[in-house]
Amino acid sequence: MLDEAVDLLQKMIRNKCVNPPGGEMRNILTVSEYLDKYDVPYEVFEPTPERGNLFAEITGSGGRPSLMFGPSHVDVVPVNDENKWVVPPFEGVVRDGCVWGRGALDMLYFVAAQAVVFANLHCEGFQPRGTLKLLIVADEESAGTVGAKWMVNNYPDKVQVDYLITEQGGEPIEKDKMAYWIGEKGIAWTRITFRGEEQHGSAPYKSNNAVVKMAEAIKRLTEYQPPRDTQFIKPLIERLNISSLMKKLATSTSTLPRLLDRLSNDNMGMARFLHALSQMTISPNIANGGTKVNVIPSEARIDVDIRLLPGQDEKYAHTQIRKALGNLAHEAEIDIVPAEEGGDTHPGTSSDAETPLVDTMREVAKELKGSHIELVPMLSTGATDARFFRDAFGTQAYGFAISDDAFDLQTIQSLFHGDNERVSIGQIEMTLKAYHAIATRFLS
Repeated sequence: MLDEAVDLLQKMIRNKCVNPPGGEMRNILTVSEYLDKYDVPYEVFEPTPERGNLFAEITGSGGRPSLMFGPSHVDVVPVNDENKWVVPPFEGVVRDGCVWGRGALDMLYFVAAQAVVFANLHCEGFQPRGTLKLLIVADEESAGTVGAKWMVNNYPDKVQVDYLITEQGGEPIEKDKMAYWIGEKGIAWTRITFRGEEQHGSAPYKSNNAVVKMAEAIKRLTEYQPPRDTQFIKPLIERLNISSLMKKLATSTSTLPRLLDRLSNDNMGMARFLHALSQMTISPNIANGGTKVNVIPSEARIDVDIRLLPGQDEKYAHTQIRKALGNLAHEAEIDIVPAEEGGDTHPGTSSDAETPLVDTMREVAKELKGSHIELVPMLSTGATDARFFRDAFGTQAYGFAISDDAFDLQTIQSLFHGDNERVSIGQIEMTLKAYHAIATRFLS
C-alpha cells in the first residue's frame, strides 16, 4: 500500500489543483484511474466544469455504525514564491524521507491513504457490518461551495454518516502525547470598506484619503485584544507534563498573556496555538485601495480573516471589530467577504471527545506507537469540511492520522500553507496501517 500511496500522492501534487481556480477534476480523475485498476465502483460528480467530487462505498450488512474516509480535499492553496522552496513545489519530489510539494501535508496524503486503504479493503473482499464510505472533494480551501457543502446539500442520502475521519491528527504535542482533532474554530471572513474623496495627489493637505483610514484601521485591528476564554485550552493543558502552577497560569485569562510571551521565546508554535484557542483572532490579510499614484483614493478596503471560538458568531465578530476601530467605526462598512470571492462564515463546531470510534483510534495508536501513547483531544484553529457533516447530520467527526515523529509541532504548523510543505513517508505508512485497522475493527 505504501508504494501505491506515495505514487498517487506524487501524481496529485503534479496536477497542480490550486484553488482558485481549482481544476480539481484533474485529481479526481487521477484517483478514479487508481480505483479503476482494482474495479472499485464509484461515482463522480461535477458541480461546475473542471471541479469534481468522488464518492464510493462498501455497503455494510447492518448492526454497526457507518464510517466515512473523508471528506478529503484535493485542492491546494497557491505558492507565493517558488524560489523559497528547496525543490519545485509542484513536482512531487521524494527527498530526505519525505514527499515534497504543495498540498503534500494539507491534505493530499490523506486522500492517497484513504483511497488506497479503501481499494485494498475492496480487493480483500471486506464484508463489514457497518458501511464504509469514501468521499473526496473539491473546494475545501475556499468555502466548500462545489465540494463537501455541495455534496451534503445535493446528495445527503449518499454522504450522511455516523462517524468520519478527515484531516489533521497525529501531531506530537509532547513526548508520548499525540493529537486527535474533535472540532474547529468558526470563520467570519470580513471585508471592511472605507470611503474618501478623490482629488489630485499633489495637494494632500486635509484630504479625505480612504487609504489613510484603512491603514489606521489595520493598526487598530492588529493591536486590539478581544476577550479571552481559556475553556478550550484546558483539555490540552491538563494533559501536559507541566507543574500545577503552570497549568493554573495557562488556564487563567489574567495570567495567560504573560505565559504566552515567555513561551514564544522557546516554542512559538505552541504559543501561537494557545493564543488562537483562547480568543477570537483577527488577521487583516488583504488590503486594496487607490487607482493611480497621483490620485487621492476615494475607496479602500481590508479583507480580514476572523476565526471564532465555538459559541461566537458573525454578530459577535462585527461587534468586536467596531470596538477595535473606535471612532473609525462609524466610517467603516463591515460585510462578509462575498462567496464568489471565496468568502465564508460559519460558527465553530465540535464532536464528543470520547466515542466508540475514539476508543478504536486509541487502541490502534497504542499498537502502532506503543502502549505509552496518549491521545489528546484538540480544537483546530483552522476550518475543515467536517463542519458541514456535524451541522447537517450530527456526525461524530475527527481529524486523525499517525505521526512518525519526523517533525515537532512547531515545524508541522509551519508547513501548512507554508514554504517547503512536505510529509514524511513514515507518516504515510503509519497512517495507512491505522486506517486499515480502524475500518476493519470498527465496522466488523
